[in-house]
Amino acid sequence: MKCNIRKWKLSDAKDLAVALSNRKIQDNLRDGLPYPYTEQDGADYISSMLSAN
Repeated sequence: MKCNIRKWKLSDAKDLAVALSNRKIQDNLRDGLPYPYTEQDGADYISSMLSAN
């Protein structure tokens, strides 16, 4: 399997929302994520990461 690390793109929001709306995945992450995790939550997160230094 090949894995590439790259900067976030706003188009990643949908895939991020799908992954983080999975209860089994959320059970293994830190508290504080909204459930269900929406595409807008993903877009907001990605936007904040892209604008951060």
